Amino acid sequence: MLKKIKDKYHSLSLAKKFSFTSIMIIVLSIFILTVVVQFFFEKSVLEITGEGYRQKFDVASENSQKILEDGERITKVLLTDKSVQEWFLEEETDEAKRLRQKLQVEQRLDYLDALYSEDQYSSISVFDEQGDMVNSNRIRSKASVYRQFFDIIKEKQGKKGWLDLYELNVPGYQETGIAYLRYFRDYATGKIKGYIMVEYRSPLLISNFTHVKYGETGSYLITDQKGNVKIENNEDSKKMIEKESYFQWALTEPQGGKVFLVDGQRCLVTTDMIPKLDWIMIGITPVDELTKQGKNIVRILYVVGFCAVLIGGYVSFRLAHSVTKPLTKLSQTMERFGKGDLSVHAPVWYQDEIGMLSEEFNKMTEQIQRLVEQVYKEQKEKRKSELAALQAQINPHFLYNTLSSVSSLIKMNCPDEAFTMIHAIGMFYRTSLSDGKTLIPVEQEITNIENYIQIQKVRYGDKIDYEIQIDPEIYREWIVKLTLQPLVENSIYHGVKAMRKKGMIRIRGWKEGSLVYLQVSDNGAGIPEDKIDKLLLGDSGGKRYSYGLYNIQQRIQIYFGKEYGLHIESHEGAGTCTTICIPAGRNEK
Repeated sequence: MLKKIKDKYHSLSLAKKFSFTSIMIIVLSIFILTVVVQFFFEKSVLEITGEGYRQKFDVASENSQKILEDGERITKVLLTDKSVQEWFLEEETDEAKRLRQKLQVEQRLDYLDALYSEDQYSSISVFDEQGDMVNSNRIRSKASVYRQFFDIIKEKQGKKGWLDLYELNVPGYQETGIAYLRYFRDYATGKIKGYIMVEYRSPLLISNFTHVKYGETGSYLITDQKGNVKIENNEDSKKMIEKESYFQWALTEPQGGKVFLVDGQRCLVTTDMIPKLDWIMIGITPVDELTKQGKNIVRILYVVGFCAVLIGGYVSFRLAHSVTKPLTKLSQTMERFGKGDLSVHAPVWYQDEIGMLSEEFNKMTEQIQRLVEQVYKEQKEKRKSELAALQAQINPHFLYNTLSSVSSLIKMNCPDEAFTMIHAIGMFYRTSLSDGKTLIPVEQEITNIENYIQIQKVRYGDKIDYEIQIDPEIYREWIVKLTLQPLVENSIYHGVKAMRKKGMIRIRGWKEGSLVYLQVSDNGAGIPEDKIDKLLLGDSGGKRYSYGLYNIQQRIQIYFGKEYGLHIESHEGAGTCTTICIPAGRNEK
């Protein structure tokens, strides 16, 4: 059979041989190009989508962790409350006295209901050792239903932790969600005298995952380690997925992305964990939806290829010699494009069929370039938005400590110092907000850090000294806001705060050529040399100052480029010097 084909080919005229050969080359080139473009486009889209899912999961996980940590803090507050302790420990049989104590506990719960909104917890129930119960106002009318939880809690035998309400069957209780349990032990006798349950209903949990779903047909699942689905696409679910291959993979890969066959359809599966509950977040997105635009490109390639075959055969038969050069050039251009060079441009030698093919090919390459650039820009803008959201969060720990210091000054009859501190707080947060802008002048950043320093000087007095030397030439240069404050905070809390000798923090700023430098140095404890690189990578065991340095580095490089950022020099026992490098001459936009 092959010999007959060869004999037939050799018997053709030269023009037909050229036409046949040209057609085969064009068909093969278009096919290879289509496969390569489809492969790389799908691979790129899956990687970008997987990374986008992981970022969404990280935000959802952090929000969930914050809500769950609030439950632990609420129970600690209640267990240290005098009225709650008296109600637990009092063994009086006087009903009037017990009623007064119970009313005091109810008032405490009402206070917490007023202090915390309904998106922070659903309800609180307090039980004494006999099963007598006090509820927060939100569920007080359902006390008979919640009283049934006492036996369930008591079976835990004093083990604090999380209770899965999705799996419970309590008569009259129609809610789903989770609850945090904590007990109160009388240290005089060693006996458990009371229990506290903080309830988190399913709608409160679902509110953290509404932004996770990707696309029109994408879905997400929240499941436990046994494959019991708790939430699916913003609704409660009773689905079991323990036998699904993607779930078995998720158990071994708590953070990752991989393509699986789900219900007969290829889907991108991404996973992440909610550590407090040991639950798994799973995102499922059909590959067809992610590569929808890529299919249009493939269709264009097929159309262009079909046209190329027709035009190539006709032209090569009629003008074999005149089209040899343009066809060779076009084939070479396509080969470069197939290897990943998206900037190629096919020259148009003549306004004939081959010229039309070159023009269509150029249109196709331009469209692919626009799509790739569009995806890149969208991801970059998305990352900027998420970092801006992180930057916009106000540190409640700093505000709490500062207001506590103001309260102490007032109690010590130091109104002038208290006024100075309150004024500095107001100026600090006013400057920090900066009308929602991300980039501010260096002069405004220095004003902000001066307000912050004024607050710290009131708190620590002469224990810490500061020195600011800024070249006025750089006042009008632009910088990402709240860049210096975390560095000064690190110098105080992790550098000089615990020192016996007097601490000194110096802030300098100058310009060299087209670069602006800002430097924060201290004479504190210093940082071990092997940990400096880890700090800039955000890998330091979850410590807050590590996250702050990593956040500064990321924001500077996003807005100014990878060549700018932080440089840290430190010696243990001799202090730390952190230098910021940013470009000069940039504007607000």
